[in-house]
Amino acid sequence: MKLTTGWLKPPSASIGIDHLGTQAPCGMIYGQLLPGITNVTDRARYYSFYPWLVWSYDQRHSKDNPAHFVEHFRRADCLFTLIAERHSQVGDQDDERHGIAMVGRNKLITALTRLRAGGSLRLSQYATTADSVDRYFVNRLGGLSQYYAGTLANLMIMQTSTTSWTKYSTEYGSLLARDFDTNVAGKLFWEKVEDDEISLADLDELSSFCACNIPSSPAECQHLTDIFFDGKVRYGEEGEQRRRSLALIQQLANALPGEEDLSEEVFRACAYTGVLPGGLPWTIPQALQNTCAHWVVYVRNDLLSVAFQTILSICLTELQPKTSDERGKFGSIEAFSDWFVGSDKMDEVLNELEYETFVNLVEHASILGPDLGDWGDMGHEIQLGKQLIAGWRGGAEVPLLLARSLELLAMLVARDDLTKQPYSGLVITADSLRDYPINLVSFRNRGADWQAMSVRQMTSDLMLWCMNTHIRVALRKLRQSGRSTFQLHPSELGVEVACVQVPVPTQTTPRFRQAVRILRDLGLLTRDGGKTRLTDPGRRLMEVASV
Repeated sequence: MKLTTGWLKPPSASIGIDHLGTQAPCGMIYGQLLPGITNVTDRARYYSFYPWLVWSYDQRHSKDNPAHFVEHFRRADCLFTLIAERHSQVGDQDDERHGIAMVGRNKLITALTRLRAGGSLRLSQYATTADSVDRYFVNRLGGLSQYYAGTLANLMIMQTSTTSWTKYSTEYGSLLARDFDTNVAGKLFWEKVEDDEISLADLDELSSFCACNIPSSPAECQHLTDIFFDGKVRYGEEGEQRRRSLALIQQLANALPGEEDLSEEVFRACAYTGVLPGGLPWTIPQALQNTCAHWVVYVRNDLLSVAFQTILSICLTELQPKTSDERGKFGSIEAFSDWFVGSDKMDEVLNELEYETFVNLVEHASILGPDLGDWGDMGHEIQLGKQLIAGWRGGAEVPLLLARSLELLAMLVARDDLTKQPYSGLVITADSLRDYPINLVSFRNRGADWQAMSVRQMTSDLMLWCMNTHIRVALRKLRQSGRSTFQLHPSELGVEVACVQVPVPTQTTPRFRQAVRILRDLGLLTRDGGKTRLTDPGRRLMEVASV
């Protein structure tokens, strides 16, 4: 009998993400502010199409053949995407309205190109579960299992399942499916799925299925709007927070100057500062102010994360041996940090900052730094965060990146309102932060300690905090997943860099893009002259949701 001694096997390496765990609290925050919308649930019509797909299959077939269900589900999933892409090509060619973010789109665009060249297309060629270059999606139940199943279950639209079969909820899912069914050519759709052969004319005849057509299906549109804005008060605190955040996005779209477009970048800055592009105050209804305050915490935590990611990347860059003789140059991370703060590069940092102590750097930020509302100033924390990301990608020198990181941290310390808890009003406890040592709570405590230090001492402590935290986070991931995500590790030769490429500092993605796309799918936002603006139904709903 063959025995495999698992504990002797080296762990498989993985590039990994969030090497410091600084992005996790950001995810906790936006997860509470936009529940029911995730970074992979991009289109509102999937919230009604998937329950309809299972419901309408049940009207036509028995429930005792999982293989038949999977085969027909995958064909239908492909057909749904092909319809949307075709509708874009023969209509306004606006991908954002039709084909963007549809499941398997990249593969199926190629299929549609072949179809346009003449003849017909077999759905099974792309819906196959076999390992094929044409396969539209690996997961057996396509975009439902991969992206939407958990969210639809949380919204009580569908039920989770550990088998190949999936079910709609009889309380909400079946009603939504029936609403969807009233405005689509369901009989023809299933005929084409069964026939396994489609033409361009078929896709045109099925255009009512396109993701852009929710506003043309009044009962479905109202049902989906009630889900996202919790019009029936079914979802408790989660429903209220989702409604408030969506209303806040609508409020910003309504308040922006005519030349400005609604974007995640603008939303971050306006929510954080309460000031619109151009300097006018953003007047937010009283009912939405707590929600906006939570988004302020999100932006603050994300800026903190970008600064610390940059520090870790600087450490990894400086630890990498330039020649073979330099390998094992540092016996410990303490030896490295001591070396760095005594180096010429640290001297350049101090020349850039013009301050020797961290408390003076914080005082400068507080007294001479830009006002909170002046977020276009290059010294503002919003701009400093952008400079770190762009600077790293653009190959900026280490001293400049480190100086900007320290300025950003000093700005965050200077802006900290000590009368409030760092995560006030959010369900984020000490226990939930236990695996993420660098967070707004620990940063407040560390920031107080740093004000008794010189900038050199503070930088040494900062680098040690980053490197120790990374090792702790990587050890936890190794224990939980069996995968090694170490970017550096101690060895018999000393501290060694384990990554091939130093990770690039990044922002988190707070579901904003998905929320805007869903609002547009529902007909509540529209593109007008290249700008995103409220529709009349959107304005009416915003007013109701903002009280």
